[in-house]
Amino acid sequence: MIDFDNFESWGASFHNIIVPLIGPENISKLNSSQFDFDEGAGKFVSDLIDVKVISTEILNWLNQNEFCVFHGTRLLPEELKSLKATGLQPLVAYNRKERLVKLLKVHPNWDQFKENLDEVLDTVGPGEAQGKRECEVHFSLSKSGSVNGFNHYLKYGSEFDQHVAYRLFGNDSGYEFLKKSTIAYLVYVRMNGVDLVQGCHPFFSYKDIMDQGEIPGLGITFLNAWALKCARPEYDLVKLKTDCCMRVTQPILPDRIIDIEELIDL
Repeated sequence: MIDFDNFESWGASFHNIIVPLIGPENISKLNSSQFDFDEGAGKFVSDLIDVKVISTEILNWLNQNEFCVFHGTRLLPEELKSLKATGLQPLVAYNRKERLVKLLKVHPNWDQFKENLDEVLDTVGPGEAQGKRECEVHFSLSKSGSVNGFNHYLKYGSEFDQHVAYRLFGNDSGYEFLKKSTIAYLVYVRMNGVDLVQGCHPFFSYKDIMDQGEIPGLGITFLNAWALKCARPEYDLVKLKTDCCMRVTQPILPDRIIDIEELIDL
């Protein structure tokens, strides 16, 4: 199983698909280049190969592998029990109402704004304000990205809940109440490559982007990281804090959950 942050879990197999495309001489040049950034190292490689050729090779590699992806959340005790019993369920805005009332009713301005909650739920949920989240579950390819990078949902709760709280009170004063009674967890989930590719390119498919003359986002994420490790073997991919996210619309059943890690210090 591939863990993006753990280069040993995928570097060798990825190396085997790229070397025949660029040849040993260019690998030697990459090894001695000492690029400081993953984008620069990746561009060195991508400039040597036709976009469709390298994108297709990476796609085939992705489709043949299994990955560990990460879902960050904050949960009440009863929600943790539900997660273990039924898995991760796609978001339904009005199903969040009871938990939001429970968490936000202690806000000093709750009585002033509580009548607006249904309207806000409709706006952020079915209305798709601040991006579509209704009927979806979101994941990150990188644990480090989730915990050390874009970790606001681990600090204060789901992005959906934060948007609701902000719209309801007109500021971020509700965030601390979303956090107060909940605990941060990182859910490790098993994902096959086909679903990963689709989930990382929800609006334009991997092949659509490739046909437009670009290496798709998931492909370039792996290519850049691999190239940087070739140039600087000592570099730890954890430092990249990679922001490569995906979304699915189907429930994630318990048998696909590898681990649920409680996060004490963020």
